[in-house]
Amino acid sequence: KEFTPRKYFSIDRVFRNESLDATHLAEFHQVEGLVADRGLSLSNLIGTIKTFFTRIGIDDVKFKPAYNPYTEPSMEIFGYSKELKKWIEIGNSGMFRPEML
Repeated sequence: KEFTPRKYFSIDRVFRNESLDATHLAEFHQVEGLVADRGLSLSNLIGTIKTFFTRIGIDDVKFKPAYNPYTEPSMEIFGYSKELKKWIEIGNSGMFRPEML
């Protein structure tokens, strides 16, 4: 069967068993996306993420290397909050390792 590029996205409510504090809730909403195509690079991922956050009103984003068990490279995503006047973590991302595909 011939490979066909695909894009999948979902938004849903997530529950986790975690101690509650000012930065961690037991329930939150999460956006997930998966893009499968040949020749994709880290710059494609960063561009897609920046476009997504710009479209929902978060214009100032930065990335920090991170560890995720199924992706390499992996990055945490931070957005600048004008209201809080500080950077807050708004996401996590990465490119699937070849053996995961």
